[in-house]
Amino acid sequence: MNTSLNWLVTASIINLAGNTLGTVIAVNRNLAAGLGNIANSNSVIQDFLGLKGTALSGPLSFMLLQLLLTIFALRPNLTGKIGVGGLTFLGLFYTLAQIGEPIVLRQFSGGFELTQSVILLVNIVSAIGMLVFGIMAWRAMRTARSVTVN
Repeated sequence: MNTSLNWLVTASIINLAGNTLGTVIAVNRNLAAGLGNIANSNSVIQDFLGLKGTALSGPLSFMLLQLLLTIFALRPNLTGKIGVGGLTFLGLFYTLAQIGEPIVLRQFSGGFELTQSVILLVNIVSAIGMLVFGIMAWRAMRTARSVTVN
C-alpha cells in the first residue's frame, strides 16, 4: 500500500471521528445545518438521519458511505479505485459543505466556542486531507498500473 493511500485512509478515519463527535455536540446543543439557508426540520436528529446533517457533521448516510469507501480503498483493483475515487469526491464535497456552514463565520465573528471550533478545524482539515491524499493516491495507482502494463 502506498504512502498517500495510508494518509487518505487516516484522514478519512479522523474525519469520521470528527463528524461523530460533531454530531454528538450538535444534537446536544441543537445546532442544525444552515448551508444555503435550506429550511431544517424541527429536529437536529431528523436532519442528521436525513440528508442535511448538522452544523458540525454530515448526515448519517454520508458517514456510512464514507466508512464503506474507506474499507473499499484498502482493497486491490477496481474496488480500491472506487474507494479512492469516492473518498476523494467526499473530501471535496465535505470541504465545500463545511466551509459553507454559517457556524464557521459565527465562530470567527465573536461567537467563539472552543469545542465547536476544534471540531470544525478537524473536519475541514481532514476533508482537505482526503481530497489531497485522494488525488495523490489516485495518481500513484495510475502510475503503478502503467508501469506494470509496460
